[in-house]
Amino acid sequence: MASRGGRKGSNIRASSSAAEVGNSEDLLNEILVRLPAIPILRFKLVSKQWYSIISTQKFTVTYAKRNPNPRLGFLLHTRLNFQPCPPTLFLSLGGKHPNFLDIPKLEIHHVCNGLLCCSKPHVHAPEITSYYVCNHSSGQSKWLRVLRSPCIERVKAFNLAFDPLKSPHYRLVFVSELSSLDEYHLIKIDVYLSETESWRPSKKGIYILQYDIGFHIAVYWKDAIYWYNQKNQSLAYFDFDDDSVESLPKPQVSAGAMTYYYFGESGGHLHLVGACRPWTTLFTVFEMKEDRSGWFVKYNGDFGALAAAFPKMVTNKPNRPYVFSLVNLLRGEKEEELIIVLTIPEGVIGYNVQDKTFEKLCNLSLSERKMQQMTFKAHQYIETVASI
Repeated sequence: MASRGGRKGSNIRASSSAAEVGNSEDLLNEILVRLPAIPILRFKLVSKQWYSIISTQKFTVTYAKRNPNPRLGFLLHTRLNFQPCPPTLFLSLGGKHPNFLDIPKLEIHHVCNGLLCCSKPHVHAPEITSYYVCNHSSGQSKWLRVLRSPCIERVKAFNLAFDPLKSPHYRLVFVSELSSLDEYHLIKIDVYLSETESWRPSKKGIYILQYDIGFHIAVYWKDAIYWYNQKNQSLAYFDFDDDSVESLPKPQVSAGAMTYYYFGESGGHLHLVGACRPWTTLFTVFEMKEDRSGWFVKYNGDFGALAAAFPKMVTNKPNRPYVFSLVNLLRGEKEEELIIVLTIPEGVIGYNVQDKTFEKLCNLSLSERKMQQMTFKAHQYIETVASI
């Protein structure tokens, strides 16, 4: 009898503790912000109280601050020369294969802090393309606009600006070309504000930009969208404060020409990674000054030890003795630690710039010839509890 009474008493205490937690929003907040994003998003269905807590702007920002590095992998775009629709591979760092990658003809335009913008032709009307913003963690998507050919060919960029550490709201930049001349093209920019769920034309109206300004790689940093043209190696940015489009200088190098393999943001900093020609294993990590006035050298390094460990990186061609491609750069767990992610014929490697250690992240069976024909672009795949 005493044993039954003891069990009954413990059940009563447990029920009392659960009720205490359930009645305290502060305790619920402290528990929920420690959980992964996908379970939290499912917990919206538990009750109206849980839904209201998780859906607040305060919770979204608090969750981002308490989980500063929710990286689950990379979305790797691989494009062969002249290939119209590049496939997207998922390189896992602990996350599961995203379901949206299995959607036929889905084109991912940009990924920013857990949100992504994409487009897809209609099944029964392939000449019509719809543009969406998505939260892949929650499965939410929002239709934003639809275009019919040949307007689709005029779309130059569809980019996201989202920083969950500052706000649960996001902005979108839609760039379309009106016409082009030999040295210039006329550009129109529209901006979408999630807070008001509305589009607005840019304050400047029409932009006359030099033709070498391209929109191949987009990066969000410090309230601006930065564009890098891989072909011409030009840099420019769209500033949300005054809707201006400005060019950025390339890093100043002491001798020889430099090829830049990577452009992106990591740990709140903007980086370029390049190497002096002819092709070598030496590389330099540049970092943009906070006032955008120029670049400084963050690290100088050498992939020589990596080439020794993976001999398929070495070719017999004097014009390109090594074959590899830098696809991303990210902050490590320690302060000032940088990890360069690169593809080589044997797979995908994470290289620690500071201590010169490396690990193989996954296998990729690629021939030397295919590596030289392919270009790579990678997005960091992370989770967010933000609503769209």
